[in-house]
Order: sequence, then structure tokens, then C-alpha cells
Amino acid sequence: MIQLSALRERFPAPREKAILCLVARIRPQSGSIIETIARYLLEEAGLTVELQVNIPGMGHLDLLVDGLVGIETDGHAHHNSRAAYREDRRRWNVTVIRGVPTLRVTFEMLLNEPGEFVLMVRRALATYRAAQ
Repeated sequence: MIQLSALRERFPAPREKAILCLVARIRPQSGSIIETIARYLLEEAGLTVELQVNIPGMGHLDLLVDGLVGIETDGHAHHNSRAAYREDRRRWNVTVIRGVPTLRVTFEMLLNEPGEFVLMVRRALATYRAAQ
């Protein structure tokens, strides 16, 4: 809803360096605040995160961690109809068929259990690295 340049101009003073560091981490291609929170937590944990990765037949995967494990961030607002539920399962099945193991996380998990989220991703990465 706001241009990055406008945010940068809003906080020009050197004393606002911390805010500018956060602004520098904004990625316009993020699809939602939930996705942004997940990406931030994973990057803070030292993991490499790609956004909106195209998976043929599926569409765009929210996040791909270390080129191996997918993350789909599920907010209730966009996943509360029967049609959305079916589409989510179709997309999830395509990621499995394409060899991209995908974890599904909720806003509540990211907000209330960020350490558990990162640990879950690390465990998935370890499992799938060992299987390669």
C-alpha cells in the first residue's frame, strides 16, 4: 500500500538506522504479512529463503528454504471456503509430486511459537538432506 521509496524518505535521520535496516529487508514480492513474518524468522535463523517460487502445475510456492523445503503460509481469511480448501490440497499434492516437501504454517504458529517454527523447518531440512 506504500512505496518503499516513501518509507525510506520517512525515516532519513541517522538515529532511525534500525528502522531503515528493517525497511531494507522488505521484499515487495511477498504475498502477505504472514509470509513476511515467516521469511524474517527464517532469515534471522541464517537460512536462505526464496519468495514466490514457481512450481509447474502448482503456481507460486510462498517460500523455498535452502532450495529444498517449501513453506506455505496459511491465513484463515484466504483459506476458509470449501473451494479454497480443495485448491490448497491440490497445490500441496503437486509440490509432493514435484519433489518439494512443503510445510504449512499458520499465523498463530509464527506469532506464538516462532522458535518452534524455525526448529520444525530445520528438522525438515535435515530429514530431506539426509534422504538425498
